[in-house]
Amino acid sequence: MTCEIVFLPVGNADCIAIHSEDALVIVDLGNKSRFIYKWLQQRNFHKINRIYITHKHRDHFPFTSLIRLVEFLELWFNSGGEIEIFSLPYGVYQDAIEKLDSQIGKDADHRALEDALKSLNDWDQSHKVRFVEALCDPTPYNLSNLKIYTLHPRSIFTATQKHKGKINEISVVLRVEYGKFSAMLLADLENDGLADYLSVVKSSMSATGQAKANIVKIPHHGAYPKNGDELKELLTLIDAELAVLSVGSTNQYGHVQPELFKALIELKDNKDKRLDKFKFICTEVTRTCKHSASDRATMTKGLSKVEKCAGEITIIAETSGKWTWKTETDHEIKVASFNAACDGRGDFG
Repeated sequence: MTCEIVFLPVGNADCIAIHSEDALVIVDLGNKSRFIYKWLQQRNFHKINRIYITHKHRDHFPFTSLIRLVEFLELWFNSGGEIEIFSLPYGVYQDAIEKLDSQIGKDADHRALEDALKSLNDWDQSHKVRFVEALCDPTPYNLSNLKIYTLHPRSIFTATQKHKGKINEISVVLRVEYGKFSAMLLADLENDGLADYLSVVKSSMSATGQAKANIVKIPHHGAYPKNGDELKELLTLIDAELAVLSVGSTNQYGHVQPELFKALIELKDNKDKRLDKFKFICTEVTRTCKHSASDRATMTKGLSKVEKCAGEITIIAETSGKWTWKTETDHEIKVASFNAACDGRGDFG
């Protein structure tokens, strides 16, 4: 028996499929819901046990409103698909209600949103799909050998008004366990949210132990937060063997930021001294590997076209804790063709 964790190459976005012998879980839907729909159809998946949306940004939850979400779900249901549980990010319903309250009169948009909320309610009531809000929960979602823990955000953290609008800070952090194998998925966690979760990890021996994992998904597509030292501390505590970056070649944000690559190289060097092995890989090539520091200083955009580095990344885990991985491309040949950071030859200035 094995479990596959598949990091899909969806650009500067996240979409992760977790598939074990009797379960299929999706974490985020990328920035184009049709991509995951097509991917699932190509692999003949019809039943999704659970979908987690880590936060409301469109590179994870590609719907301008709940109206578009209902359209996606109708497409899936009409094709014979099933979904047991849909974990919506914090505040989605509240935002919809506030939008309804702010609209004057009963225009078409108002009625469409009302209809969407009614559809979601009817589906939940009839158990066609159960909708829950993803918050920190000590009880894992359990499917045979697969367990998924929601470790952040705490409800009291989301309730503080100073975080309103800072959506990345309340990104859902998930821990995936398959027997003795584990993976930490950090969504877009940053700044105060990162600090809060780090404080939880450091609060007790059990919390520190729960953070350790074989695999870590680097947060926010290789951005480097204001509290970068705390990110480095968290990654050190996780102590993974492989870090995955879901990043887009054409992104205009400078991802992967050189400081993040520097932090990963430092982590690699420290582990090498302990004779541990550590690697990090990206789904797509970015300007940070392709261009020198002096070139990047004058750049305002990413690369002109999408170029896969690892492409689709699949982790294949056993309950014993043993795991291996495969990439869509011949990754070693790919990184040898340019100044790849993961190959230790990047120019970060």
